[in-house]
Amino acid sequence: CHDHKYDPIEQRDYYRFTAAFAETVSGIRKVQTADGKLPVYAATEVTNHRIRMVVATEPSFEGLPSIPASVRFLVRGDPDNAREVVFTGFPPFLVAPRTPKSRWFDKRPNQTGRVALARWMTDTNHGAGHLLARVIVNRLWHHHFGRGLVATPNDFGTRGDRPTHPQLLDWLASKLIDNGWRLKSIHRLILTSATYRLGYQPPESAIDGAGTHPDPLNRLYWRREPKRLDAEAIRDNLLAVGGRLNSSMYGPGSLDQDHPRRSVYLRIKRSRLIPVLQLFDGPDSLQSIGQRSITTTAPQALLMLNNPFVQHSAELFAQRLSRAKQTGNADVVTLGFVLAIGRPPTPEELRLTTPILGDGSVAEIIDFCRVLLCLNEFLYIE
Repeated sequence: CHDHKYDPIEQRDYYRFTAAFAETVSGIRKVQTADGKLPVYAATEVTNHRIRMVVATEPSFEGLPSIPASVRFLVRGDPDNAREVVFTGFPPFLVAPRTPKSRWFDKRPNQTGRVALARWMTDTNHGAGHLLARVIVNRLWHHHFGRGLVATPNDFGTRGDRPTHPQLLDWLASKLIDNGWRLKSIHRLILTSATYRLGYQPPESAIDGAGTHPDPLNRLYWRREPKRLDAEAIRDNLLAVGGRLNSSMYGPGSLDQDHPRRSVYLRIKRSRLIPVLQLFDGPDSLQSIGQRSITTTAPQALLMLNNPFVQHSAELFAQRLSRAKQTGNADVVTLGFVLAIGRPPTPEELRLTTPILGDGSVAEIIDFCRVLLCLNEFLYIE
């Protein structure tokens, strides 16, 4: 409803972006004509809040008619104060000087504004390509380290934080562009870096003789900080240790928290929130959240002890250990550690946990599995 107070973004820029998305094709499916000879493709097209069916002889957007949507500039966001029609456009400060608008638009009558938007966003010479690359690699860094090189991933403007390592941010962005915008290469680059492979050290390990620390907030990444798994990954881990995680891709989702598919396929319904995701700071699906909050609360510990979903996972985990042909309790403990946290137990851990198994009954193995699921190492990456 107004120009941005700090960044050079005008109110009209919002409506220019809206114009790019005003026309939406929500789905295409193959159908048959009445005589069954000529296949056609039907799509639902939404334009100016009106829905209609359109058909084409080819399964692509090329054969579908394009109806330009009219987006008007609303003064102060008031729909009763509509002014001139606004067409797809981009913020001038993200367009190189003397760049014609036709660079991202062509003369095809059925081209939508989204095509031009995609071209402008990835144009590294005249558009927003370099900014897009910086934003992407910063989010990837944030995903792996828990904090981005720019600590405000949703705000690269004047009110956002300055990058702690601007040269590194630019270098990663250039690598992303040079590799054809492939994310896997950036993931590999980060995960194989010496910085990512640093071992965990407590903050007090670098306190000097004067009792001070040159970088107490670890902005220079001199040590590895423990990073808690996302809520979805915690639920997936619980499914995995029980041997019931379905890692298949695509297909419909579910509202059932006991569904064996990965959490990314869970459907979100506000009246049926999933406790594991809710208590471990799962994001609100109704708004964009660049950085999740990370809380440590008593209900989280109670959930890991008493929640039926967690208890069922512990029971299935115990069945996996019981079915394994082990020669003694020490082997059961070792296998449990490897399956739950990816490493064998230390001699001290083996000495402390072996008595939990007692005579190796199913109930005692379940108790041991519940202990493993409550370890910090099950929830954190160190």
